[in-house]
Amino acid sequence: MKRKSLLSSALILFFASIISINATAQTKDISLTAGVYTPLYQGVSGGLSMNLNYGQFNESGLGFRTGLQWVKRISQTDNAFGVPVAIAWRSPSRSGLDRAQSRTGGSYRGYGYASLPDAAGSLLAGFIMNLFSDVEFFAGATPGWLAGSSSFSLTLDAGMCINYSIWRFDIKLMPAFHYDPLGSVKNYTTANPAGTPLNWFFSFSGGLAFRF
Repeated sequence: MKRKSLLSSALILFFASIISINATAQTKDISLTAGVYTPLYQGVSGGLSMNLNYGQFNESGLGFRTGLQWVKRISQTDNAFGVPVAIAWRSPSRSGLDRAQSRTGGSYRGYGYASLPDAAGSLLAGFIMNLFSDVEFFAGATPGWLAGSSSFSLTLDAGMCINYSIWRFDIKLMPAFHYDPLGSVKNYTTANPAGTPLNWFFSFSGGLAFRF
């Protein structure tokens, strides 16, 4: 009973946060990405993933994401579908002018690099920060359906997204880790025909987003 109460409280807080973010949204985006989704077990194969995502963020960078996910094959299970929902935080976006200035200043939105006082270190820091316009961190859950085994699935997700902006378009790179507390996906072998539950997964995807 206590676990159910904690889960209910967490869900109420989660959706209350989404409603609050929606009311103060400053930036919205829609993205299409493709990549790989693989179990973190030796000898167990993953598959191609396709993701359609929608996100919105307020002025402080707090936001949420949701969308649709399809994975062609995970281990011996075909066609996994999911609806990811996550709370996210995005760092301040850096314009082309910001990135140009940081090439020689080694600064990011006014913050210097005190640990890199010499010119070479400053230039190196500026170069690294020029590789992206902003970075995003997210955590959430993905309820879904495994068509290949006709079963429900659920993963807890955490990851990051690196964005490089060109006008209103973002080039995105998204690594993430996923934990399945239910062990919905199993790996079947001749030694264990009943199947071994798989709990840990890694995904990496990239694609294009449009901000509006």
